[in-house]
Amino acid sequence: MRGRDNHTSDISALNFDATAAKMVWLIRFILLFCLCIMRMSALNLFPAKFEIAERQASVTLTCRTDKDKITWKREDANTIENILQSEFEILSGRDLTVIGLQEDLTGNYTCWSDSGLEDYTYLLLDKSKEATAFQINCTAETFSCTEKIKCAWTPNDLTGEIAFRLRNARDNGDWVSQPVDGVFYLPHSTDSYSEESERLLITGEAASKCCYVKTEYSFFLRDIIKPANPNISICSIKNEGSDDQIVEVKVEPPSTWPQPHSFFPLKHQIEYEIRHDGKLMTKEWEDKSKNEVTGSITKLRVRCRDLLLLSQWSEWSEWKNVTNREKGGRSKGQRKKQRNKKKNKKNKKTKQKNKNKNKHLNLSYV
Repeated sequence: MRGRDNHTSDISALNFDATAAKMVWLIRFILLFCLCIMRMSALNLFPAKFEIAERQASVTLTCRTDKDKITWKREDANTIENILQSEFEILSGRDLTVIGLQEDLTGNYTCWSDSGLEDYTYLLLDKSKEATAFQINCTAETFSCTEKIKCAWTPNDLTGEIAFRLRNARDNGDWVSQPVDGVFYLPHSTDSYSEESERLLITGEAASKCCYVKTEYSFFLRDIIKPANPNISICSIKNEGSDDQIVEVKVEPPSTWPQPHSFFPLKHQIEYEIRHDGKLMTKEWEDKSKNEVTGSITKLRVRCRDLLLLSQWSEWSEWKNVTNREKGGRSKGQRKKQRNKKKNKKNKKTKQKNKNKNKHLNLSYV
């Protein structure tokens, strides 16, 4: 029995060792796969691990492993090459020192043991002092911290595939690397009811296959306010179709605009098209929601901005056709004419019915 137990224990140990070996192999495969994904998407997402240095600087990379015997490889935009001892790349144990950094020495440095991949580091040339690689533009629809700041960037000197990320450094915000339709949404802690005392500081980083650039953009929230589109509705139309037509419109602030609206007044601008010649005219008014526009107008739209700070104008609302038409497409005059027509038709039927009734009565008396 003891021998059988020992044999069973040996088999269990062998199975455990085989399972452990498979787990180690699986972990290394996943790590290698992730590295491959990083290589393919490194210019779409910012690399998780990277080192930057200015031109002609020396940089030491360390392989995070407990293995003593390792080899280094470098992957640039076109090739993967083994690194040998040279005057530009010095090997020492788990360290690799790159001397006199230039574009041709940048790329993804990986270290390998007999078991496979151990570690990696992207080495990028810092061009922040050499050129302005991009510009950051930000707007905010409101003063409230419930709405995020919207930022976009424009590349200048960097070319090819570029990874980009932004963060609100003033509020110690997290990096945002995934834009939505090209726009980065950054949270902030500004209080809409208090005077701003500290400027927002937006930090941006860009990385190409060889290079890195960092820039900063500082501003007060009040300086980038751009309200969302206001809502416009037509209340009434008088003298429709004539040159003396009067259109009463009502403009409501955007849903994201802070309240009370009396404390955050808006200035409105309406643009309308003249029926006869297609000419576009504008009219401005302050604060109040209702106003009248006179003339033969076919369509109109509206935009707004902060009245006190003279912020940027919002985008225009959608064009709204000027008509008293119902869902059936009939104007007020047409509806009245149709009602009269129906009324006359009904009266005619009633009259004919009475005539027939009288005729029937006369025949009865005969």
